[in-house]
Amino acid sequence: MWSALAKLLFLIACISLSGCLLNAVHPIKHDRPHNPDSNHSIVVIGVGLDVPWPYKEFSAVLDEYSLKKKDLTGNCFRYNRIEATRPSTAAPVSYFVFEVPASAYVYGGGNINARLPASPNASGFIAPAGKTVYFADYVFVGNESVEQRRNLEAAREATKRLLPYGATLEPAEAITPPHGHMFLCTP
Repeated sequence: MWSALAKLLFLIACISLSGCLLNAVHPIKHDRPHNPDSNHSIVVIGVGLDVPWPYKEFSAVLDEYSLKKKDLTGNCFRYNRIEATRPSTAAPVSYFVFEVPASAYVYGGGNINARLPASPNASGFIAPAGKTVYFADYVFVGNESVEQRRNLEAAREATKRLLPYGATLEPAEAITPPHGHMFLCTP
């Protein structure tokens, strides 16, 4: 049997190694959320695949970004990110809805094998407090490349049952900030 000290050390090691434990971004899958408060936003993104992804699942990850600090936010214990995952087979865009802390979010370093070309795409968007916004569709097109597309009408139609009552899905303001630095969590 494990002693209490061994269990505590094991728990501390797991926490230290897992990193990025807290994420204040919450997916909305079934119930309509309340209108966002002065600290939150509702965000819609699309994820599609024009060709199959060579792994089991394909994810688009957008990291919270501080415009003031000009860098990614977070640390080993708190790391806010929008993460939409779907099966890796070629398929049209599926839309995902999230309640997020009001901030900027960038398509960044977490998308190691699926890069977004620098131009003409914005690498991020603003999620303003109290608003319901659409960022973009991220579509894997092959050769480790993702295309950013915008189809506001398709996003509105696909997500209307998941948005707050009376909310109008608006396009988010695009930004192209300097690249943020990923942090590494190790014991």
